[in-house]
Amino acid sequence: MSRSERKLPRRKLPKRRVLFVAYDGVQILDIAGPAQAFSTANDEAIATPYEVSVAALTSGAVQTASNVAIVAQPLPQAGTIDTLIIPGGPGVFRLRDDAAAIEALKRLTRRTRRICAVCTGAFALAAAGLLAGRRAVTHWRACARLQREYPDIAVDPEPLFIRDGDIWTTAGVTAGIDLALSLIEDDHGAPVAARVARRLVVYMRRPGGQRQFSEPLALQSMTAASYDGLLQKIAGKPAAPWTVQQMAGEARQSQRTFHRKFVAQTGTTPAHAVERVRCELVRSLLQTSEAKLAQIAARTGFGSESAMRRALKRQFGVSTRELRERF
Repeated sequence: MSRSERKLPRRKLPKRRVLFVAYDGVQILDIAGPAQAFSTANDEAIATPYEVSVAALTSGAVQTASNVAIVAQPLPQAGTIDTLIIPGGPGVFRLRDDAAAIEALKRLTRRTRRICAVCTGAFALAAAGLLAGRRAVTHWRACARLQREYPDIAVDPEPLFIRDGDIWTTAGVTAGIDLALSLIEDDHGAPVAARVARRLVVYMRRPGGQRQFSEPLALQSMTAASYDGLLQKIAGKPAAPWTVQQMAGEARQSQRTFHRKFVAQTGTTPAHAVERVRCELVRSLLQTSEAKLAQIAARTGFGSESAMRRALKRQFGVSTRELRERF
């Protein structure tokens, strides 16, 4: 029988080992989102596919923060890990206070090419001493705490993710998908990452930072305060000249009392709040209408395109073009 007639063994492709470390109270989306991105990349017939697994200190069921249990393998005791990912979740603070768990994490990192934290998973990396002297980010609500508890970290609350050498950290929850796409791009190039993003129906690169995406939440928390009626009036008539005097009159308070109480209850100044409301309206119009920029600026109270552009940069860190074309 000739060589061509023999059934040759199929060549086994090398794989990139991606390991998620799970724990009770983990955020399931911090695992599922990036894991799906790697799985989708495999469907693109990449030269070195990803081998994704989820492990924990003890094998078996792990109770996530969503009360959905996932099955984890025991932490591997040998072998090289290409990418180690520590997801976030409310249980991360119990994890970082567990000396045995942090020591096990340190052992894993010694045989890992790159180390990543999604959301508040940064606290576990910080407890292991891996972020000392580095730039890092976490969920916008936890940035101040991370900086306070680990002052040797340069916490930057703005980006969706930060790469500092072989360590990557990300902002809140869905930023794990942004991270995975960047890792895929790093491994296999931008065209592959773009195809994965398209299949997942997400942006390959979201413009701006996490402040942009948390801003609507901040506005909602503001309107829950006692100035809800005033903010609703501003949103209803954004082109009106909303001076402090006029707003104080609407609130039936003296200017001094109004300014003091408004800042105390909303965490921002009246002028800044007006700008935030107007910017939210601009964003909505840019994404849902074909109105010209000058028309949008006039309707939302900015008066000029240049003033509107500067305000959007201050509030969201993006341009009018990015908001209209990429959203």
